[in-house]
Amino acid sequence: MPQEDRTQRVHIEFEDRRAAILSGSDLNCLHDVSTVNITRGCAHRCIYCYGQGYSNYPGASRVVLYRNLAQKLEAELARKRKRPVRVYFSPSCDAFQPMDAVQDATYEIMSILLARKVSVAFLTKGRVGERFLRLFSKHPGSVYAQIGVTTLDAAIAHRLEPGAATPDDRLTNIRSLTQAGVPVMARLDPLIPYLTDASENLEPLFEKIAKADVKSLAVNYLFLRRSLMQKIFSGLEPFGVSQPDLMQLYRRGPNMPMYRDRSLIRVLPIDYRKANYARITARAQEAGLAVHLCGCKNSDITTSRCHIAGPPPSRPPDLFASHS
Repeated sequence: MPQEDRTQRVHIEFEDRRAAILSGSDLNCLHDVSTVNITRGCAHRCIYCYGQGYSNYPGASRVVLYRNLAQKLEAELARKRKRPVRVYFSPSCDAFQPMDAVQDATYEIMSILLARKVSVAFLTKGRVGERFLRLFSKHPGSVYAQIGVTTLDAAIAHRLEPGAATPDDRLTNIRSLTQAGVPVMARLDPLIPYLTDASENLEPLFEKIAKADVKSLAVNYLFLRRSLMQKIFSGLEPFGVSQPDLMQLYRRGPNMPMYRDRSLIRVLPIDYRKANYARITARAQEAGLAVHLCGCKNSDITTSRCHIAGPPPSRPPDLFASHS
């Protein structure tokens, strides 16, 4: 019987996972690490989430948690002739969703991997609890974190990511993780034209990030799938973002392959992205922050990586905060 998390209005359902737990990714930024998804669906319910376009997406009010993750992971690791060097959490969901069952599963899987000398990396907009900080502090050099945050405005953040942690909680994550010895990058993704990419939004955020002892950040603009355009744009109207203006801007942009030519995304015009990435980079550098662009989503601008899963596994951990 599904359980209901009333605070997030999301039902949790449980099923066994039949496919392998560890898998590869078509994204260049993840091509040299394994990946794992703890759930199908996500309680953060971000209005821009590309996972909504997947055929197995369970809907905004449901999260399906795989209950046999630990057993399958143990079996997979025992069978593998070559153990993965690093595992990234999670390409299609957040490993730190505000549900005890999800976080229990995340903790168990991360514990198994770290105990076997497999490093872990994650991107989250959730809250990282004390037990994770204690776990990570026992494995120095084996954990890499990115914290997604695009604004300090709690109302904007709640509208974009209604089930995610507040901006203040995400800044607390950054400080707590760095104090636990975990290399942290801030991730400003996705930035939204006319709203979160404005200098008056970003400059106070850069200041807070720098004060939390972060040295670098990843930046990327919102990309769109045709099926999600209307939903996303209508969700921005309460903040005075004109739906027709935004639609017209994106229509000037190209369709770009992201998953090795198998999937096209609509991106902003190259002149808009270049000009604004340059402006954002200059402002970030003034705050002492290095900026990384994602080549997967800006292949017409750069081939560099956004280090979403930390430095390439063959490199030393202290390169995490270096320039691309």
